Amino acid sequence: MAIQEILLQIVYRFWDILSAPIKNPDMLWILVPIYLNWIFTDYYQERKGTGFGNAITNGVVTLWVGVDWIRQAIKDATVNITLISKIGISVFFIIYGLIIMIASAKAKKIAHYIGRIREVSFVAIVLTPIFYGIIPIDFTTLFAILIFFPIWYGIAEAVNRLLPAPKGEENADTAIGGMQMSDLSSAGMPPAGMQMPSTPQNYPPQGYQQGYGQQGYPQQNFPQMPKF
Repeated sequence: MAIQEILLQIVYRFWDILSAPIKNPDMLWILVPIYLNWIFTDYYQERKGTGFGNAITNGVVTLWVGVDWIRQAIKDATVNITLISKIGISVFFIIYGLIIMIASAKAKKIAHYIGRIREVSFVAIVLTPIFYGIIPIDFTTLFAILIFFPIWYGIAEAVNRLLPAPKGEENADTAIGGMQMSDLSSAGMPPAGMQMPSTPQNYPPQGYQQGYGQQGYPQQNFPQMPKF
């Protein structure tokens, strides 16, 4: 078989994965929330990195998808290697979601890398049609997933860079040194147009004299108390 035919099969298979909801609309109940969560979170929250709060949410999505996969897998009453593989992958995905949630709750740095919404969403989108019995498990499917992942990732990254930054992010970028003027005021710095208080002109107070003692140190002479 020519290389071109193999590549065409891989491209067609990936298209079948993306268009699988047309054959089984029940997948939309799980895929539509995944798509929406990925698009909005990737654009509004994770343009400059994944926070611990975002990672926890992504872990919940991962866990929920794994539970749905098990629900679909057990509908097949035939116990075979395919069913065992699906259950194994589902359990792994559930454990992966729990790991993301625990690492984020403990503020572990690894959560910034394993809990990104783009990677989690891609795996959920491409594997869901397999668990719903639309896409077969074979080498063509495996190669289609592996080859199109960097393409998918690059397109998403390019779209994020081409789109204008969200309004909240633009306001943060225009702040002085990362702080708004209101933050400077709250930090104790005077706003623009306000002068710093000057030293009183009548300082030191009357009756206060400063001299030098025998050791060369300043000697303070305070007014004497009146005698009664």
